[in-house]
Amino acid sequence: MNNHSSGNISKNRKIYIDYLRVAATVFVIGVHTVSLASSMLERGTVSFQVLETFDFLFLSCNLLFIMISGALLLPVQGERVGVFFRKRFSKVAIPLVVYYIFYVCAKEGIQWISPNHWFALLKRILIGAPEEAPHFWLVYVILWLYVLTPFLRWLLWNIPDTVFYGVMAVIFAVCALDTYLPLAGIASPFGWFVDSFVGAFLLGYLLDGKCSRKVENLFLAGGAVSFLLSCYWIAGVGENYENYLYNNSPSMLLLSAAIFLLVKRLAKEWNTSAVVAFLGKYSYSILLIHWGVLHFVVKQLLHVNVLSGGIWGGCLLMMALTLVISAAGAFIVDKVFLQWLELPFCKK
Repeated sequence: MNNHSSGNISKNRKIYIDYLRVAATVFVIGVHTVSLASSMLERGTVSFQVLETFDFLFLSCNLLFIMISGALLLPVQGERVGVFFRKRFSKVAIPLVVYYIFYVCAKEGIQWISPNHWFALLKRILIGAPEEAPHFWLVYVILWLYVLTPFLRWLLWNIPDTVFYGVMAVIFAVCALDTYLPLAGIASPFGWFVDSFVGAFLLGYLLDGKCSRKVENLFLAGGAVSFLLSCYWIAGVGENYENYLYNNSPSMLLLSAAIFLLVKRLAKEWNTSAVVAFLGKYSYSILLIHWGVLHFVVKQLLHVNVLSGGIWGGCLLMMALTLVISAAGAFIVDKVFLQWLELPFCKK
């Protein structure tokens, strides 16, 4: 017998989600900024290690975006599959197609929007992230998780909580084996599951309201310890640390879970400001557009040097400009294109 509590999120707006979206949006800009800066420094220097530490912190953006989706989608009951794909799936797929076309046309010319190129363009979109926007890999992961959502909803609402907790424990164990088996010279057989990000998707559902205060505290402590150990590793103790501090490694899962819960707890005392509401509303479009803004508008047109003023001045300036310009661009694209393209899918 199912013992899950009601999870209809449409009736109870989750304010903390707005703050998490903003945090993930700032982090995704931050990770591409500091990784650019660190690539210009000599490996092993103090400045390089500081940037790599922030790179690790900001890299949690990927899991945060996925966990937010899990927290919003998986608790919903009673939504028909057809309605889900028409209204929710389209909210992700349509912007992906629009921005995909923008990136391709910006680099290769507007001839790609002519009818005789449509089939080739559709083929490129179906293949995956374009060379012009490699960060789109995350959007394809999210789309894949959207496809799985109706099945995962049914599964979660038809198993006891104790079984779900056991599943999450197995997921963490699998991610740990996938991360650390190579240290013993053993090829991991679990990469296909780990790379699917289903575990992070379910983790968002767990942290949204399925774990006790005690378990939350364990996640917070685990995230803090993981961050400190990762800083220690980056400082030169470990070699090839990039192989063990990536998206689905235990350290990143725990860090992302801790950030998720910290924002969730703090947001109980906050109201959603106009700025937070705006950035939260357009966070997905900012995710899509920021790569072009950072590397073309800010770096090439505005000639911002990411290392000017030391490692802080250039990075902060580039992040601020990228966020502001991306938000403005996302707003314009939404009003000019997306709201009209999505309108047929949102009608009752």
